Amino acid sequence: MGAKLAKPDKVAINFMGDAAFGMVGTDFETAARNKIPIITVVLNNSTMAIETPAMPVSQELYGCRDLSGNYADMGRAMCGYGERVEKPEDIAPAFRRAVKANMEEERPALLEFITGEEITFSLL
Repeated sequence: MGAKLAKPDKVAINFMGDAAFGMVGTDFETAARNKIPIITVVLNNSTMAIETPAMPVSQELYGCRDLSGNYADMGRAMCGYGERVEKPEDIAPAFRRAVKANMEEERPALLEFITGEEITFSLL
């Protein structure tokens, strides 16, 4: 939101995982209420994948890494634009619709990308 307010002529996109959205996702409502047209991309793999090596016992006993939800629905419920993207070929058109919602309606857009569990990451 700060980047968009600083440079209102630019498209502002933030990426987060589904667990991160669970922690700070209601900030999207702040953007909707204040007509700050950002694009939030939620990478939904239905788990806290990066925590896999650190949480084997709690996962086995309580399923603590398991996540669920339809984040695009949450974006719409918070008065923004929301769209769930399940196929790679739908990514570019979804971004075009999100930018249109930003520019024409002054609404933030939430794009939920359904992804797979991945625990490999770069430290660079």
